[in-house]
Amino acid sequence: MKYNKLLTNEDREYYSKLINMMKELCPDMMARKIELANVQQAFMLDVVGKEIEKRLNTEILCVGSFEDTASECLKMMGIYVTNIDPDVNVDLHTFRESYENLFDVIFSTSVIEHVEDDEEFIRDMCLLLKHDGLGVITCDFNNDYREGDPLPYSDVRFYTKKDFTKFRRIVKEYGCKLVDRGMWDGEPDFTHDDCNYSFATFVFRKE
Repeated sequence: MKYNKLLTNEDREYYSKLINMMKELCPDMMARKIELANVQQAFMLDVVGKEIEKRLNTEILCVGSFEDTASECLKMMGIYVTNIDPDVNVDLHTFRESYENLFDVIFSTSVIEHVEDDEEFIRDMCLLLKHDGLGVITCDFNNDYREGDPLPYSDVRFYTKKDFTKFRRIVKEYGCKLVDRGMWDGEPDFTHDDCNYSFATFVFRKE
């Protein structure tokens, strides 16, 4: 399985059965989602599920949990997830400063593009991971994006491969590395608020 990549229609087809299962587990929440965007949540559910199979008593943190269908599906499957969201309880940085335990898996679906200080966001994820813990992010991506270009109403930015180079330096500084070589080439295949972009994944592990 390739972890660091653009999520494409090929992935939508691959995850079609899982997406249908998610619709059965949390139908009301899934009904509020944009169909083509569900591939992100399915990717999350798949990756987190594989980590759960590898270890006992997996400690999981969902960052930006409000309306997160992957987190809700895990709950419906009887798997405990610590959920944080600034609209519900607490933001990631405040949580990291006050929480003493570490996590085996931290995931955040299409959140970081809404965050002003994304470097701090990545650092906090790294600092909250246990040894061999996995950090999983999806984000809005357009490699042609330049500051000042149009964005969906709630986005601060689109991500580019240059941004991911910066993120690689940060995770390395905090004892993590990408789980595989990033392959983020491809044309945008999603449109929202008259903006064309893709969904990219960024997955790293604490060494």
